[in-house]
Amino acid sequence: MLHISLALIVGIGFAVLFSAVIAAAAFTLARADGQTVSASVRWGAGAFAGVLTLGILILTLLRGAAG
Repeated sequence: MLHISLALIVGIGFAVLFSAVIAAAAFTLARADGQTVSASVRWGAGAFAGVLTLGILILTLLRGAAG
């Protein structure tokens, strides 16, 4: 039980890190496209929320499938 909990915590940590990278990339692409800073922040925040939600969903499904 402890190993599954530790794996889930590490997995969520990686999901947050990956989400931050995707958010930074979305912000940079929006700025390069000529959008305003506020619009770029919205793109970055949307990308962060979407990827984080998807990552946690996948981790939850993997944990449920494991037992």
